[in-house]
Amino acid sequence: MAAAVLGFAASTAPALPWQPADDAAVLEHVPARSELERLAPLRAALMAHPQDLQVALALSSGYIDIGRRNSDPRFIAYAQATLLPWVSRASPPERALVLQAIALQYLHRFGAALTLLDRAIALVPLDGQAWLTRASLLELRGDYPDARRACARLMLRADEFAALTCLASVDGRSGRLTESYSALRNSGGDPRLPAPLRAWRLGALADMAERLGDDRMAEAYLKAALHASRDDPYLRAAYADLLLRLGRPVEVVALLKDSEAQDPLLLRLAIAGRRSGNAQAGRWSQLYDERLRAAARDGDSSHQREQAMYLLEVRDDPRAALEVAARNWSVQREPADLRVYARAAARANSPHDLAAIARWCAATHYEDHLLSLPPAARVAERPL
Repeated sequence: MAAAVLGFAASTAPALPWQPADDAAVLEHVPARSELERLAPLRAALMAHPQDLQVALALSSGYIDIGRRNSDPRFIAYAQATLLPWVSRASPPERALVLQAIALQYLHRFGAALTLLDRAIALVPLDGQAWLTRASLLELRGDYPDARRACARLMLRADEFAALTCLASVDGRSGRLTESYSALRNSGGDPRLPAPLRAWRLGALADMAERLGDDRMAEAYLKAALHASRDDPYLRAAYADLLLRLGRPVEVVALLKDSEAQDPLLLRLAIAGRRSGNAQAGRWSQLYDERLRAAARDGDSSHQREQAMYLLEVRDDPRAALEVAARNWSVQREPADLRVYARAAARANSPHDLAAIARWCAATHYEDHLLSLPPAARVAERPL
């Protein structure tokens, strides 16, 4: 109902220009010109040959890559528009379905993405990218049994590296943390593998080490992952979160000082600036607040974890943070989502939410050295 009211209001209200609170507000993020110029030949080729599937796939992949690296959902929308003529067909190409699912995953439309992946797998049962994306989505939602089955399908493609990393990540979140960490550490890392694959494995190891309480190894793995893929915004955010937790906000500022254009990294700058007393702290906070408002106007709710962190760590509003964190937890259940939910619940003094977290940990056998639940909540950890 609220969406319908807002839609009606938007269609009838006068088109007044929006004005930011001050001149420092960033109205638009513009990726590096070289990134866009790289796609110009593909755009021209698709205009000349709109029925060329390979060109459409390459262009949409390029848009997704720019959107991901710049945390800019507009480019995900460009990818979707490029793929639309293909996925709208009565018999869409399998690769178009997979790429559209990846775009939907970025926008947190997980159910729709899984539906497209199921259609793609029905067409090409051994498509490793489809199975890996499906496993990633299911793991992200906390559906570990189905995620494990999706990982196992990678073995049928003789893709041992991807299958082992996938299985270790899922098992490490569902009661086998120590064993999974040991198995993945002992698997080695072939330097001939593509950098994104090496970074994925190292990132998974960092996550496991941190949950086991080994911050030294977690930092070492994150540094190695960033060496393999230094512009990966997710790895940079994870490293910044580790440094913030270890009380090293000045290092976060040094790490991210040139990353204001990426909203999740700007948030970490705002938190680090506040904790370190940096002169830019107020500006970073205001910039992030303006971008939250812009996302709300655009209907973009894909970064609720970061919004909860902002409300908790910058605005010092645990009740509002808890509301957003709980909403985020209902759709996305990665370790970082759980931690911000637990912190907000503890600071807002919500036994109900803390007990819900404890029940989920007990049901999934999730292990995390950093997750500190009060005694009243730990009682609920015992399986019923």
